[in-house]
Amino acid sequence: MELIILLPAVACWVALARGPIRKALLNVYLPAVLLLPQYYSLRFPHLPPLTFADAAILPLGAALWVKEMRRWRLDWMDLWVLLLAASAALSEGLSTALANGTWKQLLSVDSPPVVGNLANGGLQFFQGLCTMVVPYMLGKLLIEQHAGEGQTARKRVLRRIVVLLAIVAGISVWDFLTGNSIWQRVFSRFFRDQPVAWTVQMRWGFGRIAGPYAHAILAGMIFLMGLIYCLWLMKFAPNWGTRKVFHGLPLTVRGLVLFAMVGGMLMTQSRGPWIGVGLALVFALLVWKLPLGRAALAFVFVLAAFTIVASYVGKRYTDVDINHAATEEQRNAIYRRDLLRTYIPLVKERKAFGWGITTLPAMHGHLSVDNEYLLLAAAQGLTGLGLFLMILLGSGIRLYKLARMPIGMEDRALVFAHLTVLLGLITTLTTVYLGEQVLLLFFLLVGWIHGMKPSIVGVKTEREQSAGYRFQKVLT
Repeated sequence: MELIILLPAVACWVALARGPIRKALLNVYLPAVLLLPQYYSLRFPHLPPLTFADAAILPLGAALWVKEMRRWRLDWMDLWVLLLAASAALSEGLSTALANGTWKQLLSVDSPPVVGNLANGGLQFFQGLCTMVVPYMLGKLLIEQHAGEGQTARKRVLRRIVVLLAIVAGISVWDFLTGNSIWQRVFSRFFRDQPVAWTVQMRWGFGRIAGPYAHAILAGMIFLMGLIYCLWLMKFAPNWGTRKVFHGLPLTVRGLVLFAMVGGMLMTQSRGPWIGVGLALVFALLVWKLPLGRAALAFVFVLAAFTIVASYVGKRYTDVDINHAATEEQRNAIYRRDLLRTYIPLVKERKAFGWGITTLPAMHGHLSVDNEYLLLAAAQGLTGLGLFLMILLGSGIRLYKLARMPIGMEDRALVFAHLTVLLGLITTLTTVYLGEQVLLLFFLLVGWIHGMKPSIVGVKTEREQSAGYRFQKVLT
């Protein structure tokens, strides 16, 4: 029954045979990512495990390499993304050897075997290709790269994302009301030998919905993205979703989708994404009211004030022993505080390349590291953390440069939508790890940011310039 994971691969090959690569992205890859859980996998002997998204992206990546790579233009971000995937593989395969210096024995014929697991490193690199490198390539090449088709393609991609998320929100109402995951109830019938560690958490008497995204905070991050892009679509795709849901009622399709985005975000009951949305919307409001430079400066002051207040309140809230926590929320806050105290000495022990993700010790009963930055520093060392911060910084600088260019209103609004999403994710990653579908969508977004080529207002394109010169046959 686990062979069901190969269905997206079959569907992708059919889509590629019948149409362009972009349609396979829209009709196969995005549904496989947003509708199907990625914590189930298929494992053939001596081969890496495959998830639904992996099965869809392998033929898509092969077709991309054959048909679209001639359009690729190198930049520094390509290197950072590839190095981050390689860093994860290196830390996984040779963490001990890199820490004690015995990696040098790899270059010697007569030296004893190096302590490590190169097979695990290879599997980790394959996973990095499927979850980071190829999604980045898809975002960079398929959404806006083709001249004259960029704006139409971007709207189709965003429409597909928000509609799929609306479907997830509608189905997840069952999880919210009952506290049971309908996703796991359905898919566990196909994966009976794969127990799932992700359970539906309860808060305020209701289930915290996770959809197919494993955890409520991860689901909140994805609904955060959907909400912001849905608002952009409602402004710049005036013909989208104007049809009435029911004849005689004022509710339109776009209104229903927006309601689903907000409802999905609220049903996750995740304060991290809520704070991320709040800060992101504050930034969007400042940009709307002030020039970009002043807005950025004002947001820095807002962020600094929020950080000071949050640190003071958080310190008082968590200044008790975890065994004396009054509520589950307080227990979670104390757990995250203790993570820093526990894992920072571990980071200092292997600063350069970390411990590897599967060999990272579980310290003092901390079964998960609910902070992506701390997790990167512990698993991949300062090398991995530095590369990830370079990706965030490079994407932010790219968006800042685009925002300062004389571009059209639609392009400018999309730039700020990307920047708003990026700020929301950066904030939320202090409370959760970057995994499951969020990882795929994050690198798809990074590729999209670096693939944007907005038209400059007042500068004619080559097609417009050539249209100004027409030749006529003159009879004499």
